[in-house]
Amino acid sequence: MSAAAKSAAASNRPRRSQQQRREASRRRLLDATAEVLIAQGYAGASIQAIVERAGLSQGALFRHFENRLALMRAVANDIGDRLLERYIERFRALQPGADQDWLLLSLELLRDNCRSPLQQAWFELLMAARTDAALHQTLAPVWARNQRETIALAARLLPEAHATLGEARFAEMVEAVVSLFHGEAVDQMVRADAAADEARMRWVYQTLSAQLATA
Repeated sequence: MSAAAKSAAASNRPRRSQQQRREASRRRLLDATAEVLIAQGYAGASIQAIVERAGLSQGALFRHFENRLALMRAVANDIGDRLLERYIERFRALQPGADQDWLLLSLELLRDNCRSPLQQAWFELLMAARTDAALHQTLAPVWARNQRETIALAARLLPEAHATLGEARFAEMVEAVVSLFHGEAVDQMVRADAAADEARMRWVYQTLSAQLATA
């Protein structure tokens, strides 16, 4: 394509509004931060590393976020939203029917979500918060929000279990399973044992099935 043709094609493309450009830049920064957390960990997630991956300037970053901590808070919220969206999309795409075991399906999808690269970015933030008081204070409300939304989502997707167990017991079940799969995912960073994974899933499934049957 000639330079003139390229110029004409570019001029024919609809121009993005200032708001659209701002949203696109913010999205690039959030994605870049999560990618750097996954690849280099929290210690390696410097402002310079993030803007280089995003292809933006430091000035552009600070137009969106007051400081690095504000960026990490936004990323933590974004990761939580994206993980829930990912679960919803995959659950609904499978369309569990009467001939499928919805409990086993939901457990398998949850385990897969907990082992996803995006979840690793969240783990990096949580582990860094152990020794970083400011980050800990920043992430505590994000963690609480994620917990509430995870339980609410589980209740929507698994209404029969929610009705059978009741609000309190259902919440306990969801929190216990999520915590187990989170711990398992962290262990997976240094330990891979397919047989143990299978045995653990069998135990969780049988335990929950028994609770639902006797509730």
